[in-house]
Amino acid sequence: MFDIGFLELMVVAILGLLVLGPERLPKAARSLGLLIGKVRRTMSNIQDDLERHARTEELREKLKDPYATFMDDDQKEKMAASATETKSEDASDKPAANESKPS
Repeated sequence: MFDIGFLELMVVAILGLLVLGPERLPKAARSLGLLIGKVRRTMSNIQDDLERHARTEELREKLKDPYATFMDDDQKEKMAASATETKSEDASDKPAANESKPS
């Protein structure tokens, strides 16, 4: 996630020791560790909720089309391709509106 090396961690630790002192540094480090853990758990829960919501929406879409549950993805792609070909053929069969009619 973050690209923090050993040298950067040592600089932060030395600055923390100088600013907070040896008495308060362990308590501050523990509090920071707990805060980071809480943020990670919260982000993990949000990610799980989003994935669950996406799966629910996908299932709803599948339930709208009763044949979708019985077809494979390859069959769906073939049907979609044939439907677009049929639509394009229908459009080419109709005469253009600006063509003049013979008398």
